[in-house]
Amino acid sequence: MQYREFLVRAHLEDNVVKEWVTAGWLIPAGDEGQAEFTEVDIARAHLITDLKGGIGVNDEGVSVVLHLLDQLHGLRRTLGDILAAVHAGPDDLREQLLSHLGNFPAQSDRNPDK
Repeated sequence: MQYREFLVRAHLEDNVVKEWVTAGWLIPAGDEGQAEFTEVDIARAHLITDLKGGIGVNDEGVSVVLHLLDQLHGLRRTLGDILAAVHAGPDDLREQLLSHLGNFPAQSDRNPDK
């Protein structure tokens, strides 16, 4: 979507979006004059608005939250790629891997002192 539509749908002022783009919190496709935003950008803008306005997180905190969120999404994509590779591989290897992974205790069952 184009810049003006993004402003309306995200309920943001022009100067705020420019600040967030400069901070790296929003990364539209294209250059400043032809910036294109997506539904993901809308969701991200709403999250930033909630963090800053609703919860009172400062700018440094917003940067940390967004960085962690980006890492989480990247890891999720990587795990999806690994799962696809496992399912595309030989049946015996897939069964071994899935059996082995099934033997791992849940994170909540692990004792951090060990």
